[in-house]
Order: sequence, then structure tokens, then C-alpha cells
Amino acid sequence: MAFTARAEIVYYGRRELTMKKLVLIVMLSALCGCDIQSGIAKKSVEKYMPTPTPTVVPTPPEEPIDPADIVNVDTSQQGPLISVNGPEVKKPFICNRYNRLMVNVSNKKVTIKGACSQIMVNGDGNEIAAEGTMEFVFNGSGNKATYSKFPNGKRPRVTDNGGNLVEKAAAADKKDRK
Repeated sequence: MAFTARAEIVYYGRRELTMKKLVLIVMLSALCGCDIQSGIAKKSVEKYMPTPTPTVVPTPPEEPIDPADIVNVDTSQQGPLISVNGPEVKKPFICNRYNRLMVNVSNKKVTIKGACSQIMVNGDGNEIAAEGTMEFVFNGSGNKATYSKFPNGKRPRVTDNGGNLVEKAAAADKKDRK
């Protein structure tokens, strides 16, 4: 019987030791959960707070295309690529078969007659005056392009890779009619 009493004391001793460990763990968890960093935890949580959403500004409706500015183009006929290279660019380039035109110069004035499928500008500081195109692609900066006609009644698509300007030029014959 002495043996069983001793076993009970050892058993209760371990149980008491386990309870002490459990109480210690609970107290440490409660203490660690407190914000002892005086506001640092709050600041780190603020960056995950939702930011106010900006107000949505409606896009102004596009100006309707004047039928006099529409040029009908046969898009099934694709002409050869026209390249604008070299130091002297004086003559106007002609897109007579829905050509692609590539401008590979900088700080020049380039005039383009006819309707092109695409005008790609690979230089800086150019002034491009085109009658019409379906697409402008700019791989330079500081270029200014104007167009006066809409091929098949569509506005040109613009891919700008660096601070360029594309705008519709006022037609000279419109000013004379008014």
C-alpha cells in the first residue's frame, strides 16, 4: 500500500507541475498580446486600412466625326513599308496603298499625304503632319503629330511610350467655308 500512495503523490506532483506550466503559458500569451510598443502596432495596421476611393469623373463624349473628314480606304490592299531616314527630310511621303510608315529621325518636320495603316515614330522631337492614319505608335519622346482625316470614319489608335502629343488638325477648307 505504501507503494500506491507514493505513486499517487508522484502523479499529483506531475499534474500540479503541468497546471503551473499551463497557467504560466496563458499569462505569457496575455502579456505578449498587449501593445507594449506604444502605437507602433497601430501604425503598422494603418497601412492595411482601406484608402478612400477617388471620385469617378465621367469621360467627356467624343466630338462626332464630320463626314467631310472621312476618307474611304481599301484596307485589303497593303502597300510596302515606307521608311523616313537620313539627315534631309524635305519631300512629303505618300501612303497611296494603306502603307505602314516608319519615322527613324529626330527633330525633323515630316509631312505625310494619304491614309496610312500605321505611323511609327522612333525618334525624339519630331513634328508629324499626316492626312490620316489608323494608328500612331511612339517609341520616342517630345513628338507632336497632327492628322486631318479619319480613314473609314475611325479615330486613330495611339500607343504612346513616352510623352508625345497627337491632335486633330483644323482643316483649312473648313475655315474658308465659315
